[in-house]
Order: sequence, then structure tokens, then C-alpha cells
Amino acid sequence: MTPIPIDPHRDSTLQYPGIEQVLALMTYYDPDPRHALQVGRLSGLIFDLLGDIHKMGDNDRRLLIFAALLHDIGWSVPSCPHHKASMNLILGDETIPINSDDRQIIALVARYHRKAHPSPMHTAFGLLSPPKKWHVRWLAAILRLADALDRSHTSIVQTMSASYPDGMIQISCSIRANASPDPENQVIEKKSALLCELAERQVKVIWT
Repeated sequence: MTPIPIDPHRDSTLQYPGIEQVLALMTYYDPDPRHALQVGRLSGLIFDLLGDIHKMGDNDRRLLIFAALLHDIGWSVPSCPHHKASMNLILGDETIPINSDDRQIIALVARYHRKAHPSPMHTAFGLLSPPKKWHVRWLAAILRLADALDRSHTSIVQTMSASYPDGMIQISCSIRANASPDPENQVIEKKSALLCELAERQVKVIWT
């Protein structure tokens, strides 16, 4: 496998304590770590662009980035749906220097990057306190959209901006020349549904 150029000292997405251990876990388990890096970058951008809406802090951003980088490590466990396997691998990890509360949030955010929305019917989520449930839902909502914006696994999105016309969230994505966002368009509506629910606004993506 071709090595991935990663420099935590030059990428602001990766400038968090413990990032080296997260990247090591990602590269060990994830069959497509370039996608995970792009989703991590996009998650950080979306978090920053929507800061006036969610009003979360830097530790929440850190947990989101960690979850984004690890969201697909479960592909290494073919016997289990990969989103649930990602959660289990994160919960079972002993290398990342984080406390148990943060680990649980990271694991659940990764678990909810696809399929069902967070639900009290799910045991691990249902046992969380109301504030932690709120954080998991918001971080998962951002991760789901970031994942949708790299559905093709080709890193077409280069830069992003956001505006809020008529009670909407409009996200403008600058993409690579000659790139087609057709795969992304096929899943954006579904994968932005949780964000729409939490923000109480419709989400619209504009390609530029």
C-alpha cells in the first residue's frame, strides 16, 4: 500500500494531543485512509462554518475529528456492519490517550456516521446523559454530511463556505476541475437529514 503523506504539524485538522495514535489506528485498520483524512478535514470545516448554530467548543471539534478519522476502521471486520465494528474497535482500543467519556462519544459518533440516527432504543446511546446525547447527535450529524461530501472517495471538495439565506444552511463547495459530484448528490439529502433536524433548517449544497 502506498504510504500516506501525513504531517500533523502542517495540517490544522491534525493538531490535537493523541492524533498520532488516532492516525496509527486509522492506517492499521482502514482500507481507504485517504477518504478518512478527507472526511476528517471536511468535518472540521463544517464544524467551523456552523459554529454560530451549534455553539460547541474545541474539545467537541477534537472528538469529531477523531471520530471522522476512525469512522471506517470497521471495514476490517467483515463479520459485522462496519459502522458498528468501528464503534467496537474504538471502545476496545487502549492506545489513544483519552478518558472513557470522550472515548464513548467518539465511538458513538463513528457508529452513527451511517444508517440509523441516534436513538434511545440503542443501548449504548440510551445510557448517555442528555448533554452527551446532544453532543453525539450534533457531531454525528456533521460527520454524516462530511462523509456524503466524499461519497466518491476521490476528495473532490477543495474549499467550503456557508451562508444562511431564508432560514437555510447553504454550503458552497469548490471542487476540482472536471470532477463530477454525482455520487455525492445521490446521498446528500439522506445524510443531511439529521443536521436539518437539529438545526431546524434545510441544508442545500452548491457546487462551484
